[in-house]
Amino acid sequence: MDRLRALADLAPLLESPAADFGHWEVPAPRDGVGSLGYYVFGPVGEAFLAAVAAGRWISVFDWCSWLDEPEGRRLRDDPDAIATATADQLSRLLTAIVRSDRFSEGSIAGAFESGLLARIGRRAAALVAAAEGS
Repeated sequence: MDRLRALADLAPLLESPAADFGHWEVPAPRDGVGSLGYYVFGPVGEAFLAAVAAGRWISVFDWCSWLDEPEGRRLRDDPDAIATATADQLSRLLTAIVRSDRFSEGSIAGAFESGLLARIGRRAAALVAAAEGS
């Protein structure tokens, strides 16, 4: 329950238009040579990563294949699908988001910008409320 609560507590921050989730940093060219940019997490992004790590949300499974299956696609792409997700499904989705960032930097930022992380936070809050009988 604590791991759900940690995500639920982040929901208002993840939904806030003023949230400092992070930004892209692009180094200035040196000696005429440009560099690729990289993503720098802000306070909200760091809090999200800390909650995911502390809650041990990352699980070991074939997340890449799962994202190509109907369940993975639906949870990732259908904004309404998260509203019925289980904690296990949230874990799979969070794993896919965080792991994909290792191969395609900015995946976590994209999930934030699309509202997916906010929907995950809202669902975590709903699961906490249901478990507590609220």
